[in-house]
Amino acid sequence: MSIDLQTLKCGECGSSALRRTGLNEYTCAHCGSMSLVEDDVSDRLERVLQQVKHHAGQQIAAEQALRQKQMLRTVGFVVIGFLGVAVAVQVAMLLFGSGKRSDTPSVARAIVERTIATDGLKLSEPRQVLVGERPKLLVLARNETGRPLERPGLKVVFHDGDTRLNERSESLPIDVLMPGESAPVLVDLPSGQNVTRQDVTVEKLSEPRSAAEGPRLAFSRVRLVQQGERVRLVGRLVHAGAPAFGSIEALVTLYDDAGQVIGVGRGHAPGSELAPGARTAIDVDLSRFGRGAAITAWDYRIGYRTVTPSGARTTVLSADRVIRTTGAPEAFHPDLRLGTEDLLADDSERFDPRQLELLPLVAGRSTIQRPLFMTELVNRSTDAIAIAPGAVISRFGGSTADGTTRLDALASLYPGERFPVLLEPKAVDRITQTRVEWKPMRRAALPGPRKPLEVQVTGTQAGTGSVLLNFSQRFTYKSVEVTGTVKNPGTAIAAKVRLWVSLRDRNDQLTGFKLIENLPAIAPGESVPFQVHVTQHGRDFASVATLYQTE
Repeated sequence: MSIDLQTLKCGECGSSALRRTGLNEYTCAHCGSMSLVEDDVSDRLERVLQQVKHHAGQQIAAEQALRQKQMLRTVGFVVIGFLGVAVAVQVAMLLFGSGKRSDTPSVARAIVERTIATDGLKLSEPRQVLVGERPKLLVLARNETGRPLERPGLKVVFHDGDTRLNERSESLPIDVLMPGESAPVLVDLPSGQNVTRQDVTVEKLSEPRSAAEGPRLAFSRVRLVQQGERVRLVGRLVHAGAPAFGSIEALVTLYDDAGQVIGVGRGHAPGSELAPGARTAIDVDLSRFGRGAAITAWDYRIGYRTVTPSGARTTVLSADRVIRTTGAPEAFHPDLRLGTEDLLADDSERFDPRQLELLPLVAGRSTIQRPLFMTELVNRSTDAIAIAPGAVISRFGGSTADGTTRLDALASLYPGERFPVLLEPKAVDRITQTRVEWKPMRRAALPGPRKPLEVQVTGTQAGTGSVLLNFSQRFTYKSVEVTGTVKNPGTAIAAKVRLWVSLRDRNDQLTGFKLIENLPAIAPGESVPFQVHVTQHGRDFASVATLYQTE
């Protein structure tokens, strides 16, 4: 092989695809012929090869730059054309539009008008508050832009003197802030740091992307309840129109007698959509601050979107949607478990607590001979089932309060059924009286929701047991071993079966009871056995009674 040093080509085939494969050795990648050259010729060839590679690289770069330039020119023409169409649409709206807001925002509104000057969102003087034990910064934001704002946000920079501590951003607790509306914002303070000053600024403001005017939503039934420091608002929504609603949220604000904000909370309706004709409930837990101030007024507003069959969602803009109420919340005992449906039940759906009776107390002794008392809760109604009955029983020894006992283990109590209750004194030797505070309860007609079971006691065996206290005192007590079966005569599986086994003396008074919670699910037509040791706290037993629950 020979190499043409002028054109840098293979002397055998004329290809320029040459590469160095050894000291002074070159190989043609096309025909494979090899050539050896002297040192000075090799140096000259290397310089020529580098020049060829450099020239090829320049050509590739130039071609890429030309393609990018052409692409940018094409994109520029498209953007100019799109903006021209948008401006034309806007001009047409100004010339021929009626001024009425369209259900579907125009292209011009989406591109040109969404950004709003931030000075239209007015902020109150920030103040530090305690929400529980957590320090927060409270700021009130008022929309004076004249236009609806989509999720406005604030940026807060905290300082300790001249030292910059931290920076936080927080959005308002509502998707859309309507013109003239105010909303409180709570921002976490830096943990464990001394904040002497904060700078609060409004972040970029804009209108909702897809919005239309629509009616305001209001709760058909609403209650504000307080249990100790906890405050909740529960409300029921009934959707009587069309189309479906989605993204339903409620913002609740509490006020004292001076009109100062002392609490705020936000809640959502469960599920993604509320179909026409359906109803739902919203349960809002409120962050309370200003502990020394009583709640004298409160308001709520509901935001939502319409949902088309295709799934498209449009934000609904409702004027005058803030609904204000003057008055204090309803107070309940802190230990009561208040369900949303229990609180919102209509009068026709409520169970009358006067039909529940707590039987007289029966004195007894624990296994270590300490005094205790037993009673039973009885449903005296002849046709109504108490759904999830619950109460707080306050105990008294003379004029001394001895604490409370919570009663909330039942899913339902049928007419005539008796549910055993144990009361153990803590600071007194004897319970002389009780006071009962019932929770709001619902009712159900017979046969009710509970799956029917057949419980049969097959045997009882009296015995004794003993317990050693503090490794020094031994106490003896009586017990009864009760055996039996639970049969499912129905056509559906009975799951989560709970069984209370009660001992009664010859006067039909309670003398001991035990709950069995480990029963398995029971298939239709099958039965399961049970065996339980029941401590006898009072007089000798004469009969055994049972009470069951299913889910």
